[in-house]
Amino acid sequence: MKRMKIRNEVAKGQLDALFETERRRMATEQKDVHACRNLWQTVIERTVDDIRFLQRNQARRRLKKHEEERMRRIRENPPIEFVRGAWFDQICDYLQVNPDRIRNAILDIEASAA
Repeated sequence: MKRMKIRNEVAKGQLDALFETERRRMATEQKDVHACRNLWQTVIERTVDDIRFLQRNQARRRLKKHEEERMRRIRENPPIEFVRGAWFDQICDYLQVNPDRIRNAILDIEASAA
């Protein structure tokens, strides 16, 4: 009887360790998912920020050096092209938000400058 009890305790200890290992693995995966979602959300926020930067500064004649550089980078890769592209749809799907709704909101921001 003692032998059976020891085996059950060992098995339970191994099972507890297995559960703990699995719990930690899942927590790590959740951190990765959370970090990835934050990254893509930031990409969309930066897109809106770039559109607003263009609105505020394209009529200015004198820009600081770093503003000129940012303006050049934005013009080389227009944020509105990103918003209209398939990649934007995929990112929104990953974030579980409606891409058309987000796109329309961003297009409204862009149109407000016109």
